[in-house]
Amino acid sequence: MKFLHTADLHLGKVFHEHSLIEDQRHMMDQLAEILSGGSFAALLIAGDVYDRSIPSPEAAGLFSAFLGTVKARQPDLQVLVLPGNHDSSSRLGFGRELFAELGVHFVTRPEDAFRPVLVKSGGQDETCAFFLLPFLYPGSLSAEAGRKDDEGREAEPLRSQARLAAEAAARLEEARLKALAAGADYAALGAHLFAAGGLESESERVFLGTSERVSADLFASFDYTALGHLHRFQKAGERAWYSGSPLAYSFEEGKYEKVFLSVELEKQMPETPEAMPGGALRGTALTVEPIAVRPLRKLRSLRGSFDYFFRDEGKDPLLKEAENDYIEAVLTDPGLTENPLVLLRRRFPWILSVKQGAAFSAFNSAHPEALPGAELPGRGGERRTPVEDFEDFLREIYGGISEGTEKIAAFTELLEELEKGGVEKGEVEKGGEEKGEVEN
Repeated sequence: MKFLHTADLHLGKVFHEHSLIEDQRHMMDQLAEILSGGSFAALLIAGDVYDRSIPSPEAAGLFSAFLGTVKARQPDLQVLVLPGNHDSSSRLGFGRELFAELGVHFVTRPEDAFRPVLVKSGGQDETCAFFLLPFLYPGSLSAEAGRKDDEGREAEPLRSQARLAAEAAARLEEARLKALAAGADYAALGAHLFAAGGLESESERVFLGTSERVSADLFASFDYTALGHLHRFQKAGERAWYSGSPLAYSFEEGKYEKVFLSVELEKQMPETPEAMPGGALRGTALTVEPIAVRPLRKLRSLRGSFDYFFRDEGKDPLLKEAENDYIEAVLTDPGLTENPLVLLRRRFPWILSVKQGAAFSAFNSAHPEALPGAELPGRGGERRTPVEDFEDFLREIYGGISEGTEKIAAFTELLEELEKGGVEKGEVEKGGEEKGEVEN
């Protein structure tokens, strides 16, 4: 059983006010070409298909064209998709019943995560049960009827990621055993979550504290767990991997390898785990091979003086190589340069960011009054509370707080829950799906 694992496509991403749709089309063309080889039974996309809950027409069109291409080339290929925290589950799941008949499976409702999609291998008569777990928001799952907590009380609604993941893991394990008993040869899981111990990147959404992190060991019984959410390619457990985003979405990520993951499951004999070399689980051998993605343009963060970039005239091979890449230039001059982005764009047409480096930091330190928002209430005075800052924000926006009483009450209530650790940013984002997306 061989399938391809990817995640965090973020189609429609705008980076430093520049649309990456052409870069993403180049990446999706590579993915379609790899799948055209014919050896893969399925493609699993573990969340964040789009960068926003309401995708742009260009992003939706790109994904639609991709699906049409891969299904035309490989009609038997099964495409498995689950939503991440950037996606709108309802929008991503539109037409899922019709698409399922065509071999494109959108599992967007948490309650559907416990009914597997059965996929036949191409070369052999083997079946893999794929379970697809969407990103879980507070309230996405409730404890089973009649279940009580350790003190004998009726279970409360599930709000934290830890409790949601534990509930999902318990139900998934029961469903996994049923699928194997019914004749499935393998069981794989796709999920969009933050595995404890995983390495973050700059382009991921920031969560509050560490309460959203869950242990990948909850899903250790699966032959393979395909994870999405963290943008670095990395191993998250004995049989769990993040494919990472196939493109770099921050300059910090530009130095990391970007890949798709080819995953192969194969039965080994004997089938008793005790007799298996290396302690392999259930007699199933796992092979994970990264397939490098070639970006249309690399992301580079380069340091040097303004003259180093502006007057080089092709002498430095590093700058010559970077001429057609996305560049962040960190200027190290002691003074400030006026309009450096415009001047450097003559040589580097895809330069996106210029930081004034040490000079900028020194200027801000010496002239705090020049900083945006420098006239902050309480500067040099008594420490202020977040509620007081929020009241000043309302005064700035509305000219007063007489009409903001309900907003202040809601803000105070949310702040109290955050301080208790009971609410995670995912809950805020779920509400934001109807009123506009909550960004970093």
